[in-house]
Amino acid sequence: SAHHPGTFCFFFAVPASPRVVPMGPSPGMAVAALAAAYLVFTQLRLRLLEYAIKMGKPVGPMWLPLTVTKVLKIWSWMNGVNVRSESGEGLECDRSRRYMMTWHPHGFIVYCPIFLMAEKAIRGEPVGAPWHCTGAPVLFKVPFIGELLQVLSGRPVDKRTLESIMAAGGTVAVQPGGSGMTEQKATRHDQELAIFPANLGFIRMAIKYGTPILMLYIFGENQLYKKVDGMEKFTDMLFKATGLALPLFTAKAGLPTAAFFPRATDIHARWGAPVEVGEPDENPSDEKVEEVFSRYLKELQRIFYANAQECLPPDVAARGLKIVRMDGKPVDELRAEDKPPVMRSRL
Repeated sequence: SAHHPGTFCFFFAVPASPRVVPMGPSPGMAVAALAAAYLVFTQLRLRLLEYAIKMGKPVGPMWLPLTVTKVLKIWSWMNGVNVRSESGEGLECDRSRRYMMTWHPHGFIVYCPIFLMAEKAIRGEPVGAPWHCTGAPVLFKVPFIGELLQVLSGRPVDKRTLESIMAAGGTVAVQPGGSGMTEQKATRHDQELAIFPANLGFIRMAIKYGTPILMLYIFGENQLYKKVDGMEKFTDMLFKATGLALPLFTAKAGLPTAAFFPRATDIHARWGAPVEVGEPDENPSDEKVEEVFSRYLKELQRIFYANAQECLPPDVAARGLKIVRMDGKPVDELRAEDKPPVMRSRL
């Protein structure tokens, strides 16, 4: 271009503005956000649980827990775990009455009540009304486990919760040996076991509300896993540190403590006859509690010895049912003549 004489032309290079590239959240920020969201969700879930406990009945749509039970049953089937038979007087119980329900044995992780029997609780079988399977309160705060138990209408097994549900006319199912997770820690695959707490709180509560006790024995629960001996101290340490009593065991293909991969096992459910407790009694005497408990033990042993040969491995059936009272009191064993002939010959 033309320039005027005697003048200078200057050219300045103006640097371009740097291109700003938007940065996404760092992995650490994403994890923190997810953790915060889950914490908020858990708090809301536990508030809903408190509301459900006060109501004394299931809350929410029925399709959700029923869908979950279908998934759990399919998973069990894929692992070779199925209910092969179910029978007993309890299936014909008076559905117009209210019951306290119990089950034996506890097992390594309470597999069958969750994976195979939860549908009965939701549909109200066999008692005619939905019932709540109960578990250690700490489990309801464990990720995934807490959500699963709550969706399946599970409830914490503490006195306040049980009293609230029973007072509201609801029905609970308790595992008598679950107090302090004593029976869970002592579970073995080669010995059927029933442990009872010193105060027999489940008997006292049943008497308080005048509800007969309906018992279920799940044959095969203890055979879903195999106990690893010599690790009892580790189990005790874990319980003291976390409140979780998880005996070390092997699962399918020898996998260590793989709770979701049980060994292929046929399950047999046997319902006992209702154990009557009499009229409601706010403060039953120790004598009355012992009398009801004595009849409870008799029914428990009757169910076991009438079905053990058919429903358990021969060597386990031959060892019989070991019953332990935490207060050290003697147990009224079933008379030898009341046991089936095959059992008498092996015990």
